[in-house]
Amino acid sequence: MRTNEFLALATGVLLAAGTASCNIGKAPAPTADVNAVYTSVASTMIAGLNDQLTQTAQAVPPTALAGPTELATLPPVPTILVESTLAPLNTNAIGPVTPVVALTPVGVTPVAAATTSSSTAVGCADSIFVADTTIPDGTAEKPGTVFTKTWRMQNTGTCTWGVGFKLAFAYGSEMGGGNFNITRKYDFVAPGATKDIGVKLTAPTVPNTYKGCWKMQTDQGYWFGGIACVTIKVVP
Repeated sequence: MRTNEFLALATGVLLAAGTASCNIGKAPAPTADVNAVYTSVASTMIAGLNDQLTQTAQAVPPTALAGPTELATLPPVPTILVESTLAPLNTNAIGPVTPVVALTPVGVTPVAAATTSSSTAVGCADSIFVADTTIPDGTAEKPGTVFTKTWRMQNTGTCTWGVGFKLAFAYGSEMGGGNFNITRKYDFVAPGATKDIGVKLTAPTVPNTYKGCWKMQTDQGYWFGGIACVTIKVVP
């Protein structure tokens, strides 16, 4: 290799220099210019090194620079179609109308509608309204007139109406009346029996049509049986 040649040449130059130093005191002999020798050696070595570096550089292929990374192409966002399940509105069709539920006024106990063919029993207690014995419905009364409304009621249950049972005001216009309370044995009503029960009332002072209803209660305060009502017209 060229490197070994350079080393051999340099060694020779150094040996020559050493030999020259050993001949100090002798007659000078014609010698070559040492500086010129050094310069020539150095130039040769530099040229050889440059040549070696060039060959090494040519032997090693250049490393290619990495190009810019290509971004991945995202797939297109799919379009989602939602199929409507709602039926088209038919503006010409009219559906069934839901009946309006009547609200019960605050403080008024709801009772069954007046009837002579059905009733609401509570245990063994039951009753039905049989007839009006006084003041038929629609009777005209003067304002402030005091009168007694009497209903015929029948015990359709299996127990006797005893002390504590009563015909009590249920709803409508009370017209100053109250309840008919059974307080004595004379007023007891056995199963299957009928009794005429009257309540004292007062016609209102303002002309109009008024209606009030009464219903039986047990000795424990439970409503039962049919409804008994009165309707009057107050006229000037």
